[in-house]
Formats: sequence, C-alpha cells, structure tokens
Amino acid sequence: MAEEKILVVDDEKIVGTAFKRELGREGFEVDIASDGEKALEMAKVKKYDLIFVDMIMPGINGVQTCRALKEISPGSTTIFMTGYVDKETIFREIEFTKAGGKIYYLYKPFGEGEILSVTKKALSEKGVTR
Repeated sequence: MAEEKILVVDDEKIVGTAFKRELGREGFEVDIASDGEKALEMAKVKKYDLIFVDMIMPGINGVQTCRALKEISPGSTTIFMTGYVDKETIFREIEFTKAGGKIYYLYKPFGEGEILSVTKKALSEKGVTR
C-alpha cells in the first residue's frame, strides 16, 4: 500500500501536531506548513494527495492559498478547515470551492477521530481506499 502524502497548512502549531499524531498512527505521511507561502514552496517539490488549508492565516489567506495550490498541484485535493465559524464562514466556503477546494466541514477544535474520518472520506472520493 502506498503511503498517502498529506500537507497541513495552519499557523497554529497544535493543529499540525494533532494531524501528525492521528494520521501518523495510520501510516500517513504528514508535512506541516505554517503559512500559505511555505505550503506553495512545499507543493512545488512534493506531490500531496490531500492538502488541508486553514482559512485565516497571516500572509496569504486560505482561499488565495487554495487557488495557488490548484495551479501548482492540480491533482491534490485541497480541504477547507477553520477555527472561526461565524456568518462570514459560508462566504469563505463558497470562495474556497470556487478556487477549487473541497468542503468536508472540518472545524476546529476537532473531535476524536474527526481528522481521520475526513481524511478517509476525501481519499475514497479520489479512489483510494484504506
């Protein structure tokens, strides 16, 4: 079985740690980028199956990051996540999907097993089963 590669783009270190811990136990290769610019650099040198993108980060935001990632890595599935759920969230979700991203309703803080569940769902839509 191939080891699926996942990139997590979030300025909160604890989020990356949660992904590495939960998905690492399942055999996924998880890399962390602390902002959109770093994610773009990483995606230029490595192909990722899934890229989880936080919406609100310093520098380029999640929609801008998603749009640029789709140019660099069109085969990667980009997934919306946020810690800020308010009336503006729906507009950010719409812009994210217009930029080529997917919405799997991954809102922080994550519940037990939620990261793995969303990861498996996104991979199954790509035809990858685990």
